[in-house]
Amino acid sequence: MPLTWLTNTQRKRWKNETALHPHAQTFTPVRLRPSHRHWLVTRIPVVQLSMRVLVACEYSGAVRDAFLRAGHYAASCDLLPSDSPLGDHYQCDVRDILDHDWDMMVAHPPCTYLCSSGLHWNKRRPERAQQTEEALAFVRLLLEAPVPRIALENPIGCISTRIRKPDQVVQPWQYGHDASKATCLWLKGLPLLQPTDVLPGGKGARRANQTPSGQNRLPPSADRWKIRSETYSGIADAMAQQWGNL
Repeated sequence: MPLTWLTNTQRKRWKNETALHPHAQTFTPVRLRPSHRHWLVTRIPVVQLSMRVLVACEYSGAVRDAFLRAGHYAASCDLLPSDSPLGDHYQCDVRDILDHDWDMMVAHPPCTYLCSSGLHWNKRRPERAQQTEEALAFVRLLLEAPVPRIALENPIGCISTRIRKPDQVVQPWQYGHDASKATCLWLKGLPLLQPTDVLPGGKGARRANQTPSGQNRLPPSADRWKIRSETYSGIADAMAQQWGNL
């Protein structure tokens, strides 16, 4: 089984797992050994909740924390540290933990080389075209992961033309946010996500995050990509409430 590295903070959190998750009925201890201020884990804890959810390629904690609030064991995984201290976060390559008996995975693969807005660069920069191929291979790996329920999200881009069309496209304004951001969902073993709070105006309305011409109004900044990539809380809560009750 692949090995996962934990910081001391994560080790302490795992030690108190049943306290963090009051609905847990059993807990399988992990075997740990210290190594250079980190701890090596040879087993993922088995917490008997409704579901064990992996949120792949997420550092914001938005989706992970929504499933935690709904009473599930949820862990996020990304190469970056988590912005939220609420739940478990594995700062590693998600491929190392895909086979750890998850009931569901919500995946957010990086869209830099996949979304339509950047694909025009591929004809001018051959190395970028190769990065798109690698990104598509990663998407295929996630969609074929040994997890019975999978939701993979990405903006409109080449996944639709190179792999398959999405099962649905959702918008933040369908979940209570005055914002426009078309988000494609590719689903396996999951029903379509139903709108929970549709704001007036429909598709044609200009939203608070748009300029009069329809562009995103966020100005250029070092963390613009990070702000734009975060999942809206209304969508995250809908995922946890609807898919967490299957």
